[in-house]
Amino acid sequence: MTNLLKTTLFVALLSLVSMANAADILIKNARIVDGQLRDANQLSDILIKGSMVVGLGTGLSTPANGRVIDAQGRPVSAGLFNADTQLGVREVGSVADTVDSSTSNEHITASLQISDAYNPSSVAVAYNRSLGLTHSLIQPSNGAGIFAGKASVVRLSDTGAILVDTAAMVVSLGEAGSDLAGGSRAAAMAMLREALEDARDYSKNRESFARGSRRDYSLSRHDLEALVPVIMRQLPLLVRVERASDIERVLDFAEQQKITLILSGVGEGWRVADKIAKAKVPVIFDPINNLPASYETLGMRADNAKILHEAGVKIMFTGMGWQNTHNAYLVRQSAGNAVANGLPYHVAMQAITSNPAQIFGLPGYGEIKVGAEASLVLWSGDPLEVMSNPDLVLIDGKEYSLESRATRLRDRYYSRLTSD
Repeated sequence: MTNLLKTTLFVALLSLVSMANAADILIKNARIVDGQLRDANQLSDILIKGSMVVGLGTGLSTPANGRVIDAQGRPVSAGLFNADTQLGVREVGSVADTVDSSTSNEHITASLQISDAYNPSSVAVAYNRSLGLTHSLIQPSNGAGIFAGKASVVRLSDTGAILVDTAAMVVSLGEAGSDLAGGSRAAAMAMLREALEDARDYSKNRESFARGSRRDYSLSRHDLEALVPVIMRQLPLLVRVERASDIERVLDFAEQQKITLILSGVGEGWRVADKIAKAKVPVIFDPINNLPASYETLGMRADNAKILHEAGVKIMFTGMGWQNTHNAYLVRQSAGNAVANGLPYHVAMQAITSNPAQIFGLPGYGEIKVGAEASLVLWSGDPLEVMSNPDLVLIDGKEYSLESRATRLRDRYYSRLTSD
């Protein structure tokens, strides 16, 4: 067989596989749960062609040569989105060779691009995908300074995983920033202020800097280049902060510096919810956190999400605590806890689907409507109920296996137990 014939056959085989993956799917009798106010008793059909939702309603025609799935009244949601993980860049925390989330190199802080280290074949990616998580904002950790680097939006697919290469510039203030700056919150704010001032000066005087005729800057050239989109309001500054007074200070700083802001952590956000809302600043936090773990979170409370929402703050969720990477899918449990403490159900769903999609620039994701991306999950029960599990996971119309390393281990040892 000639090489040309082999190549032709291989291409033809790939085409057949692609056609199989792109087969039309009709999900019948589904209860749509996508953050929109809908009649809980109304069932709908969802028609998917390729990667898109092309039909929504009742009595939709069965596609020729397509697949029909009867949901039998079970919920279908958009794929879940966790807004703070290190999926694909942290495998085994105690094994340094598998952790790419931070660096101790003082010349690479703001310029660290976390997507450069992303591994879509990570065991944690497949595991969380099988449990309904389809998208995430992956954030770097702080290493040598208050700037951790640039966060990225990924989808938990096997191809085309990086959706937004540079989604936000991550910086830590509060207690963490204080430690990184030498022991004072004031020092951390001074470092942040100096960095942005240097970035402004550098952006206006690149040629002088290249000739060596410019003053020394506090950061490396690459770090300053990374901060230029922040000062130009082309990239949000994502600030990790918890204490109410620190939140107020950051809001004032962002207004003075004329930068776009996202807050993360906000354990005491409820205390200054009106100010956050007035500044139109979205927040990322874990609503299950309601007990103080440090002096800066003494005011944590279980209804933080409810108070922030009622003030008009756009909220996004992560969860749960130290498990927010390896068990990132548990963001839905955190969302469920927020509902238990007064947050409207549809708002909790928005916080783990459409809100992060809108904020980080993913048009067509997070809602179930004609023209939307077909990244959907069919659940065995309510998606915010801890005992529910996915019966079907689609990303861009492609079905992904519900099997993972965890399920294989479960089945392996369960069969041994039952065979004795």
